[in-house]
Amino acid sequence: MVNSASLPEDPTGVPTPILSEKHQDSNDGIQSTISNQESNVRPKSGGETNDTSQGATTSKPLFREEKRGIWTLYYPLIPKKWANPFPFIRLAHGWDKPRAQGALRDLWRFISEVFALGPLALTMHLSLWTVSSVLPSLKLKSDSNLLELTERALTGRVERAAATEEFRYRLIIYATLWVIDLFVTKLKVRSGSNVQKMVESHFENRIFAVQSRLELRTSEDPAFESKIDRAAEYPWEAWSSLSTIMELASTISEVIATVAVLKGELISADGVNVFGVWALCFPLLTEFNEYRGGKVFYAKITNSNWFKKEAFSQIGTWKHYKQEILSFGLVDYINSKYTQAVSGLGDLKTENPLYSWSSDGGWFGLGDFDRLLDALPLVLCAWNAVYGSARSSLAAMIRTQQTSSAACGVIWSLIRRGEELFKLFGNITALYEVLEMKPGIEDGDINYPDEEHAHNTGMAIEFKNVSFGYPFTSEKILNDLSFKIEPGQLCVIVGENGCGKSTTINLLNRLYDCDSGEIYIDGRPIRDYKVSTLRAAENIMYQNYCYFPLTIKENILMGRPDSEDPDTEIENAAKLGGAYDFIQKFPLRFETNLGSVHSGYASTACGKDEKEIFKSMEETEKSVQLSGGQWQRLAITRSFMRNSQQTKLLCYDEPSASLDPKAEAGTFEQLRNLRGEKTIIFVTQ
Repeated sequence: MVNSASLPEDPTGVPTPILSEKHQDSNDGIQSTISNQESNVRPKSGGETNDTSQGATTSKPLFREEKRGIWTLYYPLIPKKWANPFPFIRLAHGWDKPRAQGALRDLWRFISEVFALGPLALTMHLSLWTVSSVLPSLKLKSDSNLLELTERALTGRVERAAATEEFRYRLIIYATLWVIDLFVTKLKVRSGSNVQKMVESHFENRIFAVQSRLELRTSEDPAFESKIDRAAEYPWEAWSSLSTIMELASTISEVIATVAVLKGELISADGVNVFGVWALCFPLLTEFNEYRGGKVFYAKITNSNWFKKEAFSQIGTWKHYKQEILSFGLVDYINSKYTQAVSGLGDLKTENPLYSWSSDGGWFGLGDFDRLLDALPLVLCAWNAVYGSARSSLAAMIRTQQTSSAACGVIWSLIRRGEELFKLFGNITALYEVLEMKPGIEDGDINYPDEEHAHNTGMAIEFKNVSFGYPFTSEKILNDLSFKIEPGQLCVIVGENGCGKSTTINLLNRLYDCDSGEIYIDGRPIRDYKVSTLRAAENIMYQNYCYFPLTIKENILMGRPDSEDPDTEIENAAKLGGAYDFIQKFPLRFETNLGSVHSGYASTACGKDEKEIFKSMEETEKSVQLSGGQWQRLAITRSFMRNSQQTKLLCYDEPSASLDPKAEAGTFEQLRNLRGEKTIIFVTQ
């Protein structure tokens, strides 16, 4: 028997408190001050520096505070360094040669992998993107020709017969382009849907295969944690990356088409048309203006009334709090506190400062020139027609305006695609970093059990001077632990919370490896065995057991998915685990779904009467709620299901914590029947 003396107690630490903050509320919409003393709403790190050169401590403010409604904005007093106003150039800054080579290598790898999924489908989809990028320029040219023909016909500058013939020709071109545009748009949507599903499914399967095999140590590593947390987004990002590549290729095609088709409008015989220059300059000026409007600040809500309003809103509306609110008669109290908080807020703005600059700023700024500048080509055309010496037709004016707008759009797209290109490199690199993750534990090369111990029904276990601390912590949970359990022996590990009982179990199935010392299984170091074969011989019920969002039958079957007669064995396991009786009370019995199954919705066109009709369908999507004791019986049932001839070790970590005395006695009676055959470990307090 291993007692708490053998398992040293984990040193007790003091938890880090969550500090509540008191804030000074401002009745002004916007108020600006200089921070020259420490405030409990100011960022603590780097907020101030101390100057002790004169023998006294003086504070040097590093932030300028500005009240903006319920928010306080902190502006650094350090002058903002100049940066290139164009995002794609800023993103390119700092890319050295090795990083660029790695990004291009990952990009080529991604394109090759995606293309291999469906060469024909990808080629067709890319072709549709290319055609759709060229069509706007061709349609604009066609519209321009029709407009010019209309003006010549109205002014009598063309004979009727010639105009009729030219109109037929122009109409055929116009209709052809319209039909092509219609079919290309429809085909691109359908093709895109198929390619998206193909790409997302491929990378979703790859990411799932990698993530499901990660060991606990890797999953808990802060270096990988953010990537693992984002793993669900990567399949979509793979499709997004492919879309960005195609959009970039499409934009390049659009630029070429615009220059080729509209070069007569952008470049005159005397040189570059002023409107061609304007088409290039307008997006650049707009981008520069957006850069100038960018402000560096840290925004934080500092209004105590807002915090109280949100807190009492949750308390009064969330079902989680209903029991105590109603039992303690707190309804009137929380209503009065909520009303008081709302009254305290008054008319202070709550809008995020990122989105409130336009409403909080002055009446007129540089950004307001955008609307004026957008109409400048048309104004200049009109001025030239009225005051200029050269004759200018109405068709030429409209054509110039349309050409300038189209060219502006193309240049604008090119700027944005340049910015997205560097984000694309980052997304693809992050994707392959996840796909190349290793499980994080070194596997052995010997199957368990080895030939010498193949006929043993139990497992021999020995800990020799084992010490262990969880990754990324400095404390040791186990320190120089030694004990020995013979095959078929019953061992009870007793100890206080935090002394390392559950940790000992985690080391037995190599969820973690010990830091020092050695663990022997059947006389051989545990690291020599293949992890999968070792875990297959162990049946462990954890204290913090989990349940799966599946049916009861599938939950139990998780104990042994390769069962030859699953229905019979599931029913027998449920009887042994004490879950059979309550399972039979459910209408669907073993097919009862334990997960959230909200998969349907009523369309927005449904009125009150229609929604009432669909209410019965919503009722069928509600999941079953089990008590703590029922969940534990289900976990015990899954443990009995896992028990087989291959199992040599049974571990139960506080298996009766949520059971009533009668159920507890029945469970232990079933477990005692296994004594003398398999090695059994009980963990309890």
